[in-house]
Amino acid sequence: MFKKLLGALPLLLFLGLFIQTNLLIASDVAFEEINAQITLFKSSTQQGLIITDEERSVVIDPIDRKTANEIKSFLQQTNKSSVTEIIYTHSHWDRIRGGEALKDKKTAIIAQKNCEIYFSGNKNKEVVEPNIYFDESYTLKIGEEILKLHYFGPSHGECMLIAELVNAKILFIPDLVSTKGARFPKDPTLPFLRPATLGAFFDSMQNLANAKQIDVFISGEFNEKTFGSTEIIKTGVFRVSSDLSKDCLMLAVTSGQRLVQFVNKKVIRCTWPM
Repeated sequence: MFKKLLGALPLLLFLGLFIQTNLLIASDVAFEEINAQITLFKSSTQQGLIITDEERSVVIDPIDRKTANEIKSFLQQTNKSSVTEIIYTHSHWDRIRGGEALKDKKTAIIAQKNCEIYFSGNKNKEVVEPNIYFDESYTLKIGEEILKLHYFGPSHGECMLIAELVNAKILFIPDLVSTKGARFPKDPTLPFLRPATLGAFFDSMQNLANAKQIDVFISGEFNEKTFGSTEIIKTGVFRVSSDLSKDCLMLAVTSGQRLVQFVNKKVIRCTWPM
């Protein structure tokens, strides 16, 4: 009997490896090591970061419950600390669900203070309300890495922050910019877009990149390229392509409404100048 078990051992090991490999392939969440402390996780069209040391694990945007469970399994399998801080980059639910699967009683959930109005009275059980709000900046020391959260004013919503990984010299930009270039909705009157302050927002990001000599960023949008050049940020400062689009933009800024212009009795909808 013992010899038969020994003979079957290679087959059992093969089957175990086969099953494990397929489970990894079947998962919708992929993990990419940026360095010993920083891991990028990719889930469908979204991605976020995990920053760890021996005692802490910080998650930037858990995305959703499925992704959060995958993050939890990843931390266990790689012998890393359970989640000590969760950072919400802004208030949109497509990036911040699933915190319940990661948190315990001591977990800090951090967001910019202008997000608070969107969480008060929230009835979505998958969105855990933050317990720490900050104004302009917030800093976490995680082992050798320093994580700085910056708020540069309304942009993609009222409270989107930018994360700076100081020692790695990387920015994490959750929206408005991808590694392929600046990305805006074609309609500047969408309720979550703040065209009046976007110029100052992109200027502040560019100033940060220049001052800290940061050459690359990671976007919250999944693309084939992990890193984008911070030169892309310059293209994010909106440039008006025509007098008509300038008028549309100014009207959008002052009225905040969906606008329609009539030219030669034809309806011309205002669109974002690309």
